[in-house]
Order: sequence, then C-alpha cells, then structure tokens
Amino acid sequence: MKREVSLVNIVNIIRKKAIIALVVAIMVTCLVGVASYQFMAPKYDASVQLLINPKETEGQTGNYRSSDSNTQLVNTYNVILRSKVILADVIERLDLQTSVGGLREMISVQNEKESKVISIHVEQEDPEMARAIAETLALSMEKEVPKLMNIDNVNILSDAELSGNLTTSQIRIYMILAFVMALTLSLAGFVIRESLKNTFKTVKDFEEVTSLPIIVTIPEI
Repeated sequence: MKREVSLVNIVNIIRKKAIIALVVAIMVTCLVGVASYQFMAPKYDASVQLLINPKETEGQTGNYRSSDSNTQLVNTYNVILRSKVILADVIERLDLQTSVGGLREMISVQNEKESKVISIHVEQEDPEMARAIAETLALSMEKEVPKLMNIDNVNILSDAELSGNLTTSQIRIYMILAFVMALTLSLAGFVIRESLKNTFKTVKDFEEVTSLPIIVTIPEI
C-alpha cells in the first residue's frame, strides 16, 4: 500500500528531514566550492575610460546626438576596438603571446549613460597584464580613432583600474546555486521516498496513515 502524501504530511517530512537535508546541502556546497577553486583559473577585470568628442555637423540636433547617436557611436567603438588594426597594434606593443582572436575574447566596451565617455574592459588571469592591455588599448584607440572617424580628439580620463577577482564572485554564485539545488533535491527525495513506502516501522507510522485500531504489537527482540 502506497501512502497518500498530503500537505500536512509533506510539512512533517520536511521538518523531520530538514537537518539531514541541510547537512547534505552544506557538503555539496563545500565540494562545489573546493572543485571550483581547484579547477577555475582566477580572472581579473581592468577598465579604462575614454572621452570621445565627435565633431558637430550641420543639421544634427542635440536630441539626436544624445540618444540615437550615442548608441551608434558605442557600437562603432566596439567594432573598432575589436578590429585587427587595434588588436594587432596592442599585441605588437606588449609582445603578447596570443592571437588577435584570443585578445578579442578578453575585451568589451560600454557607454557611460548618455555621455561621450566609454569604458574599455579587459578580463585576464594576470591582473597586471589585464591593466597593461587596457591601457595599451586606450592608447591605440587614442591614436587610431581620430584617423578613422569624424572625431576632434580622444582623451584618456584615467589609468586602468582593477576590480576584484571575477572568478571569486562566480564561485560564490555557483556555491549558492549548489546549496539551494542540493537542499531542494534532498527534501524532494525524502518526500518521494516517504510517499512510495509500503511498510510501517512504528506504531506511529501506522496511525498516521490509517484510522484502524491497533490490537497487538510485536516487541523488538
């Protein structure tokens, strides 16, 4: 006979097995954390800001420049930043042992909220190399963009800045997800196991499922 599991029974099962499920979840979380730190290489993010001043053209209104133009410009800078001209120049300056495609995967560009300032981001395992690449990208952009576009000047606002270890943040997210999933699956497993039970180990188990009177019990030997 399979047991019918009601909401009350589910709550009781969860309450009884909560400590076991919690221990399992903590163990799984620790394993995920150790494995992640062991096999995931650390990555750092270096960023540098550029101020770009496009030339004013006739018939170009302020509203157009502040909305549609800024979006188009940041997309254009992203393409230029990832172009072979810029990346090959950076590889040559720093004597990097990587291809243009490999360097391209490390970089991204963001626009600073309706402004003429863009941020170049570089993700790399070596924090000092990430900073050097970001600064060299900015120098290369400062040199090449005025030649390629209708730009008055490109100014580097600051030296490259390093953020924290990106891998550490990712590992924390993985550990949180592992804890939640392990706890949920453990409790779900206990509930399913109880619902498929067809035997009774104690008098209390029998009373919880049926309303039949207990005539006799056999003591443990």
